[in-house]
Amino acid sequence: MQRGLLASAIALCACVPAARSEGSHAKLIRLNVAALDAHGQPATGLRSADFQLFEDGKRQDVAFFRFTGDQSLEAKPGPGEYSNRAAARWRATVVLIDMLADRIMSDSVISRDVDDFWKHLESSEGLYLYILTARGDLYPIHPLPKPDTEVTLAAEPWTRNIVPLLQAALVKLAGIRPVDDRDIKYRYEMSMNALRDLGSRMAVLSGRKNLVWITGGLPLIGYSVSLQSDVDFTNPLRWFCEELEQAQIVVSTVAQSLAGAGAALETYHAESLDQVTSLTGGREYGSDSAGGAIRQASVDSRANYEIAYYPPLLKLDGKHHKLKVICGREEVRLQTVQGFYALAPLVLPAIPAPAELRSRDLPREVEAAAHSPFDATEIGLRASVSPDSRFEVHIDAADLMPRSTRNPDAGKVWVAFVAYGETLKPLPHPTLITLTPEQFQSAPHGDIELRESIPIAPATRKVRVIAFDAELNAVGSVTIPMRH
Repeated sequence: MQRGLLASAIALCACVPAARSEGSHAKLIRLNVAALDAHGQPATGLRSADFQLFEDGKRQDVAFFRFTGDQSLEAKPGPGEYSNRAAARWRATVVLIDMLADRIMSDSVISRDVDDFWKHLESSEGLYLYILTARGDLYPIHPLPKPDTEVTLAAEPWTRNIVPLLQAALVKLAGIRPVDDRDIKYRYEMSMNALRDLGSRMAVLSGRKNLVWITGGLPLIGYSVSLQSDVDFTNPLRWFCEELEQAQIVVSTVAQSLAGAGAALETYHAESLDQVTSLTGGREYGSDSAGGAIRQASVDSRANYEIAYYPPLLKLDGKHHKLKVICGREEVRLQTVQGFYALAPLVLPAIPAPAELRSRDLPREVEAAAHSPFDATEIGLRASVSPDSRFEVHIDAADLMPRSTRNPDAGKVWVAFVAYGETLKPLPHPTLITLTPEQFQSAPHGDIELRESIPIAPATRKVRVIAFDAELNAVGSVTIPMRH
């Protein structure tokens, strides 16, 4: 089964080999698991021994485990030292209002959810909003930051003005649908192209991301006038969900309809939402529940554990395989992916990648981290630089896959030193090194210490240190301003 298409290749242009096919090394699979206590709050302090993971009823060994939710902040860095764990973790929740599925749903979207939830947020940091228009375009109300930009904290939440922002956008976007929208093929393709575009923007960010999709669902099975035949988009949708899941994009759906919470969606529209949530680990909601879905996504992120395992090899026969994670503490409730389909590779349009991420000089995940507006926090880093450009870097070994790995070809840990000029874009020729087995074995107090002298041009404004674990597919980065 293909498992790493989007996450392992941000600059995706072709399919990678199937991860579960016979005769190949099994690729490490990561699951995001939200653990909540009896009051619906994050259950912290759990350990690997508290969890059991099953695939098709057979227990699997947990190869990697860590808590990525609300953690105690590190002690304040020392003089001249910088850390990507000295502040609260940044988390992204993207809300997508789908007018292509139901372009008149706006009356119910601008309702109690907006007044009671959006307007009264104490902080809107990490919250973004798009509209999928009736013409299949993504219209940004409050978009994700673009690569190679700096993000500053707003003086007040942008959501304070959400009602007039939405109303103005909906008036502007009101119009007639494209004629081709009546064809199930065009309807499906327009929706998926927009979702792929949004997914590529979110995948640049490290760690768990939430997508709250307010929609009437997707048509999956029907007759295509343009093809003059029956079509079934169930497997392409499943494939896309696998991409999202491995990019750590968790999708929750709000099945919005004109008739409100009591309305039922068409069978195949409802099935599309069930596929999306069960295969990415999200939750399903009925109409007029957008506020609750956004609130729950935030809680789930703060309660998130990451569990990884090596799956057994399977035939790519399209069959469904169940995944189940249970916790030994009865009061804890878990939310995660429910299964996957062992699909053979499909010929699909490539997920578009920003032009900035198409360099071949770095591993693609490192390239994405180099252009990201935010430091990545999956791997803990502390770093400093001396006046003679000697960098001292401390990498939290607990955030790396223990060595040796079962797949020796994927066991590298890269450390990149990327310099930036006044334009905020990475300068050419970054320094890229590979950690040695000896550095892992000699790590004191759980830290891997690295000292490197890196030539720094006088015009350099900042340097970003990026660590990438190829086996775990995890990234950490810390940015150091340069003083000349």
